Amino acid sequence: MAQEIIVKEVETAKPMSVTGFTLIELVVVITLLSILAVVALPRMSSSYDAAHDSSITATGGALASAVILLRSQWVSNGSNNTVDAVSGYGDEDIATTSKGWPSDAGAGGASKHDVSIGGDTGRCVRLWRSLLVASAPSVSTQNDGSTDYWVSLPSGSVCKYTYALNDANSAIEYNLQSGSVVTIL
Repeated sequence: MAQEIIVKEVETAKPMSVTGFTLIELVVVITLLSILAVVALPRMSSSYDAAHDSSITATGGALASAVILLRSQWVSNGSNNTVDAVSGYGDEDIATTSKGWPSDAGAGGASKHDVSIGGDTGRCVRLWRSLLVASAPSVSTQNDGSTDYWVSLPSGSVCKYTYALNDANSAIEYNLQSGSVVTIL
């Protein structure tokens, strides 16, 4: 019998395919991300500040417009003294001073017409909410971080609405005596 030689193919181990990143590649990527963060973060921070400033400016403009519109309605109604509610404006619940500037809101016959706030921060809150209506940013008599603005009374006839969402002490001041609205950035 002839001898048959059976040759069996032996499977050779295939080289392992290596996936992933080398240490040098990781260090380069982390370095590039760090440089990008150092450059981008200050720009992003200034963008946030600019957005806050724009919001405060827009809200101050809206309050100033509302004050002028209310006084215009007071004049067109033929008023020449204090009124408890300016007919034809909003919910018709805003009272005026003798010169037609908004002085109180939502108080009906108990409205205060005096230009002196007399420590009544609630009066400033009522004015804010009635003048700015539904689009009004939130306001409170306390700076507890729960609202967009908080009210203080820097002088006898001024309602000061300080922006609470940044540390810049930006504010909007409404003067009941003159009807002026000043935005402070």
